[in-house]
Amino acid sequence: MPSLAYDVVMATRNRPGVVALSLPLLLSQTRRPAQVVIVDSSEDGAPIEALARAADGTAGVPVLYLRAEAGLTLQRNQGLALCRSDVVILPDDDSLLYPDAAERILEVYELDAEGAVAAVCAREAQRPPGEGLGLEAVAAERRARPGARRLRQRLKERLAPLNPFLRVGHRLNARHPWPPWAEGMGVRPVPYMTGFRMSFRRAVLEREPFDETLGRYGWFEDIDASFRAMRHGLVVAATRAAVHHHRVAGPRGDGRAVGLWAVLNRAYVVMKAVDAHPGLFDRERERRRLGLYCLGRALAYRAMARDAFGLARAEGAREGLRRLGALTAARGPELARLYAALSEG
Repeated sequence: MPSLAYDVVMATRNRPGVVALSLPLLLSQTRRPAQVVIVDSSEDGAPIEALARAADGTAGVPVLYLRAEAGLTLQRNQGLALCRSDVVILPDDDSLLYPDAAERILEVYELDAEGAVAAVCAREAQRPPGEGLGLEAVAAERRARPGARRLRQRLKERLAPLNPFLRVGHRLNARHPWPPWAEGMGVRPVPYMTGFRMSFRRAVLEREPFDETLGRYGWFEDIDASFRAMRHGLVVAATRAAVHHHRVAGPRGDGRAVGLWAVLNRAYVVMKAVDAHPGLFDRERERRRLGLYCLGRALAYRAMARDAFGLARAEGAREGLRRLGALTAARGPELARLYAALSEG
């Protein structure tokens, strides 16, 4: 079985506190990375640069620091340009890897002698790894009021059959045969990877870089990357690899923009995937289903609105619905151009 090398690319912005937690865990993996690339768009880069300089070489691993303009997809692509290893792991800055997470991810790629797998994600662990990190492991869902949490769960269950990400992802992944070596190895297919626990074969990312049309916050860029990786092979979860997502409470940002992106980013990613596989999907049927799902999400946002952010998010989703028909009617380069225009505030 071959032994593969891997690089780590971490995009970050204005969060030195979480980088101080996540970086040591990357450097103490049972399988060390060939290098860690930190791509920083902080308003003040000095704190994170200091963390990178202090960590550089301390575990026998180079830690490279790169300044960049704000933009998750842009930052990830700039980091990828410095990678040379077979595999790239792309944690968020608040991804806390268990000690053997990278080893378990690499194990899947190494078993895959035929190259059937394009990308591998870890499973989400509800607790942080180890002791002594000083963390209060409270997920964002648990911080919500119990009544709001129950309402959110009921709405999510009702909308699940219409969820275009699940439907499109399962269908794209199912085109690839399941490899016999995966049986009993804790490997399972997934419809997409969430961003805090992603990895890819570098060769796949060279052919399918992150879509920089998905701008500053890059909402659903992870799902778009998963769908495009499925052009080249399976996307799977390594359930023996664990990552804790240490969501840190902070400013909630522009609620209206969040609601708008929840509709338009979703539509852009789904319609790109549909149009890339014209024999696999009925485009008009997918447009209708997408419209119904986005309407359901907009109604859910309104039902859950309890503060100024929630009300603004609901208004943004309503505005997204008004723009949705024009966006989903577009194709190819026009789809990207129109998305960029319509998603601006």
